[in-house]
Amino acid sequence: MRTADWIKKKAHEVVYNAGTNNPMKICEENGIYVCHQNLGRAFLGHYTNIKRIPLITLSAQNNEFEDNYACGHELGHHYCHHGNNTEWLSRNNLKFNTIGSEYEANLFMVNIMLEGVDVSEFETKEQLLKACGIPLWAERYVEL
Repeated sequence: MRTADWIKKKAHEVVYNAGTNNPMKICEENGIYVCHQNLGRAFLGHYTNIKRIPLITLSAQNNEFEDNYACGHELGHHYCHHGNNTEWLSRNNLKFNTIGSEYEANLFMVNIMLEGVDVSEFETKEQLLKACGIPLWAERYVEL
């Protein structure tokens, strides 16, 4: 199975089991701790495990929109089993990746946020992204 297909299937499973496609609520439903720390303005979030307990750290400087997609991205690291050696999601690395753990985390984020959404209801990709809380930099991960 292609990586992209596996991630889409996993995202569907996670949303179905949690009963929501909201990244923060998915964390709540699955015992994934989320905390806010002063990471500075450059960093949006990070994922790690502490003694096998998953932890997502979001920047206290994020707005609600940034928290939502950063949490979805960090959930991607968790569910794609990337371990503790993932990059920090920073404002400087918000770009389209074609391989690696950042590609997988971004693809997972987009797939959970689109789960259950009828894309045919939107006239443009930009309308879809805005309605689903997906940042414009992630548009290339969306397949219509």
